[in-house]
Amino acid sequence: MQPPVRDSTVAVVRCDGYAPEEIDSAVRRAVDLLGGIERFVAPKERVLLKPNLLQGQEPEQCVTTHPAVVAAVARLLARHGCRVVIGDSPGAGVVYSEANLRRAYARTGYAAAAAKTGAALNYDTSSRVVRFPEGEAMNQFSIITPAVEADAIVVVSKAKTHMWTRMTGAAKNLFGLIPGLEKPVFHFRFQNEYAFGRMLVDLNECMKPRLQVVDAVMGMEGDGPQSGSPRKIGVILAGSDYSAVDTVLARLIGMDPCEIGSIRSAAARGLFDPLSVRTVGDDPAEFAVPDFRKPSTYTGGGAGIWRRAMLAVVQRFGKIYAPRPGVVTPACVGCRKCERICPVQAITVAEGKAAIDLSRCIRCYCCHEMCTEHAVVLSRGLAGKLLARLLG
Repeated sequence: MQPPVRDSTVAVVRCDGYAPEEIDSAVRRAVDLLGGIERFVAPKERVLLKPNLLQGQEPEQCVTTHPAVVAAVARLLARHGCRVVIGDSPGAGVVYSEANLRRAYARTGYAAAAAKTGAALNYDTSSRVVRFPEGEAMNQFSIITPAVEADAIVVVSKAKTHMWTRMTGAAKNLFGLIPGLEKPVFHFRFQNEYAFGRMLVDLNECMKPRLQVVDAVMGMEGDGPQSGSPRKIGVILAGSDYSAVDTVLARLIGMDPCEIGSIRSAAARGLFDPLSVRTVGDDPAEFAVPDFRKPSTYTGGGAGIWRRAMLAVVQRFGKIYAPRPGVVTPACVGCRKCERICPVQAITVAEGKAAIDLSRCIRCYCCHEMCTEHAVVLSRGLAGKLLARLLG
């Protein structure tokens, strides 16, 4: 059912809130602008609906895909005769277990969304190896079983900034198909954001999601994907190509699309051309938020000679510039999520409190991403502050 030719068309539809009727209308209109749901899936197909679950937070925090958007897409698929399964693997600091999935589904509102739409929730925590010999960064992936068994994958992502990849939207959301505690291996192997982006392209090309829907009604700005702040964008995005969808999203939040590792990699491989992306529906300019607050690790913007020279210094001395994580001891509850997620074992928990060995830290910020207690904070040293001021 996937179109034989890659389509860089992205639907942009105004949506001012999460009232079910408004979300249903916006999602339906976005998909209809692309040719209708029948273009992407067939009746009786088993469809994995892949939201951004992370660890499972309340919808108001804007950490996860809003349950109203998940429900709207599930209803659209069910009415077309598809068998819908909602599933994801929580963030890498969380054990991929049935008990943790149940808690996450309940907390995010996905359990209620499944009950209302007749969708099933995945509790199968097994995984399988999927080979991808044509990959540039990876030739095989360990993938959660419901994704392997699905006839089609529909990604329902959340618009957020990201400390490591600058932005998380369509392409990054598929990283949730990697079983939770296997994710740190990827952060260790791909320590540069652009190398990580090449891996994400391989993952998306391997699993070939058929449809992308982005919850950009309320996004997250600042130090996302978990510790930022809600910010209204006011749209639902949809498209078949993950890079095209992410290109539109990046522009909406004031980023150059080619700053994003996955977009840059896809363009370099000739998988799509950022200049060929076209939108249908509402005018994206109406929803652009140029002052959308970037993560504190952000080094984008501007293209002058002086700035390029400074960025070259930053890339050469990354650890000097990059914010370093530290633990606010009174706030730490000793949950060990940071210890489990750290790809280089730079974190230890003793007497109920975490400690970070900065000499081993690779600045991937997984610990900051996974800390629900806001006990991991980021700061720069004197040299890093100077570089940041020069680049500001």
